[in-house]
Amino acid sequence: MNEIEFRSEQFKSICAVQTKNLDPDAVITGMRQEDGNYYVLSRYGDNVWTLPDNLFSAGIRDNQKKLNFALVPQPFRETLRACTGHYILSGIEGRNSPRGGTIQQFFVKAASFLTWLNGHRIANLNSVTPLIGQQYVEFCKELSGRKGKPLSSTALCNRLGAVETLYILSQKTGDPMRHPWPESSASHLAGLTGPDNSHLREGKTEIIPDHILGPLFQSAVDWLDRADEIISLSAQVDRWKSEGKRYEFISLSLKKLGWALNEIRSGEQHLQEACMSIILITSGIRVSELCSLENRCAYKTLDEQGEPFYWMRGVSYKTGTGVCEWLVAEITHRALEVAESLARPLQAQLQQRIFDMRAENENDPEISRLAGHTHRLFLTVSKKQFNRFGTLSNHSIIDRLNMFAAQCKLTWRFAPHQFRRTFAVYAAHSAFGDLRYLRDHFKHWSIDMTVLYAMSRKQDAELYDSVALAALSIKTDLLEHWLEPDAILTGGAADPIRAFRTKNEALVTKVDRAEMAKTISPLVHLRATGVAWCTADTGGCNGGQGVEKTRCADCGNAVIDESRKSVWQGIYAQQLELRDLADIGPGGAERVERDIKRCEVVLDELGANCSN
Repeated sequence: MNEIEFRSEQFKSICAVQTKNLDPDAVITGMRQEDGNYYVLSRYGDNVWTLPDNLFSAGIRDNQKKLNFALVPQPFRETLRACTGHYILSGIEGRNSPRGGTIQQFFVKAASFLTWLNGHRIANLNSVTPLIGQQYVEFCKELSGRKGKPLSSTALCNRLGAVETLYILSQKTGDPMRHPWPESSASHLAGLTGPDNSHLREGKTEIIPDHILGPLFQSAVDWLDRADEIISLSAQVDRWKSEGKRYEFISLSLKKLGWALNEIRSGEQHLQEACMSIILITSGIRVSELCSLENRCAYKTLDEQGEPFYWMRGVSYKTGTGVCEWLVAEITHRALEVAESLARPLQAQLQQRIFDMRAENENDPEISRLAGHTHRLFLTVSKKQFNRFGTLSNHSIIDRLNMFAAQCKLTWRFAPHQFRRTFAVYAAHSAFGDLRYLRDHFKHWSIDMTVLYAMSRKQDAELYDSVALAALSIKTDLLEHWLEPDAILTGGAADPIRAFRTKNEALVTKVDRAEMAKTISPLVHLRATGVAWCTADTGGCNGGQGVEKTRCADCGNAVIDESRKSVWQGIYAQQLELRDLADIGPGGAERVERDIKRCEVVLDELGANCSN
């Protein structure tokens, strides 16, 4: 049916649900085909409803797009069918239209609640009282999560929130439910409200530590350096197969080159995983956004001085932003190019599959589904599902990344959001001189990217908000440490800080040093030069960078604390080695002596022993 007919059928379904005049043949969901017509995926009377791909991000498995009413207890099946139909077609007034994941989560959590009711011999929603609602809350609080621990506050809120949604939707059915907890809410019952629980709203995702991220990134780069050899050998194997060469010939030919056939296949897999790792580490995108990447998603722009900026284009699903752009590193472009080269053979197979299907039946609805994957960088084909093509799922990518970490001899288990949160924290650290590779990644000394990102409206604003929050947190912790009475500080700006923290009257207006730090941190400009903390609000001195790393020792804007001690000890050791050189000339010798004296002053004030 064409779009007008399809929308008309859906409108009839909305009216049927609202008037309780239900029709088993009413259209619930459909999929738009390449010619603009619609193919019906689900009708009201179907036992299994299929949600369309456009309601989901690129990395969602097909089985997560199904709603199976056979799993719902018989007494509640038609009520939940009516509620879900209304939710899909009309949503809830005052809320955004639900995405596929929201609908699927509601269905699963509501079905769990209805199964619990059925087990307690409750046969209709109208019989649910606040007492029963409270009993369900206590039941959920006793449930265990995947790791055997009690449900997190967020997981508990999701379960109870589905019951609240069911209460709202049931008012449109013949079996309306009373509010399960009229004097409370899902958030409050889950412990997510109140001043004492503000910490629960902070990000809990664990940061990937340096000793894991460093080896992972280095291994990924090493695999990237081998990309040309692996891709070339794989192409040669495919040519031999197309020419009808026997397995023995291919195996012997590869052996002469120092390779085995299984090594090439595993090499391609690790190479793809290396590309995933580099893209996630250097961009901060979500795994679902990684799944959305397609051919030619990388591009470059130049500033007025001809300095290149590297960009990547994809789709952001969570906030409904749609097409989105991210500032990335040059190595990210290398990873994208390699990923595209690896994907081409599978893309060609997929295009051939579509061509063959069109020849058999040009109206086959599967063609439209496959067409959405033809340019994706991270494709897969399932042997278990009769060579079914699709984009790698979020879960598959995380599994693959854990496999890649294992070949790096790392025991860390990655979670979907860890790369994004790690990027935010590391990017914030880069403004303070602690992050090694992101200093060049951002191309400028400050984390303030407002002007740069004003160049385009298609930015991932949520990511930059996360970076800003992480930067503020780091600055607050640093200032709180400086305000401690016994914190050792040196540098030109250390004396005013020491004087400030001895004035007790300035501190009585705040509860503690942490509160003081939170108050003044937005007012204090702070960045790092790598060897010190700089309080100047203008850049350009180049202190701590280039060839004069000791300049900060004499600067009135510098603060040096214990965290920089090892850096100064390293510089001091290098200068002592330079002192013994006989070919650096009088100017060089004079400069070495100056830098040695600077290091000795700093290290002496930090309590480190200097021995010539």
